Amino acid sequence: LLLASSAFAFYSKTGDVINLTEMNSVLKDDAIWFVEFYAPWCGHCKTAKPEVEKAAKALKGIAKVGAVDMTEYQSLGTPYGVQGFPTFKIFSKGKATDYN
Repeated sequence: LLLASSAFAFYSKTGDVINLTEMNSVLKDDAIWFVEFYAPWCGHCKTAKPEVEKAAKALKGIAKVGAVDMTEYQSLGTPYGVQGFPTFKIFSKGKATDYN
């Protein structure tokens, strides 16, 4: 049961939201990134999920939309002060800005 739950991806691997397991691709990319830091158990994250997926589809070709599972990759959010979920950041030219 534990193995099955860890293999489940919150966002589809074939969808428009990019599952991030590292931040170098975001920081070195010339594109603008909208990144959600989330926890799969978080009720607000579950509520935001369809909206993030809609944003990824709408922003295709304009900006990239990524998501970090903080239960697996907590160290990715630490440099950006991620403490609660969901937290949204906009990355441009290697710099993060809070999205409110």
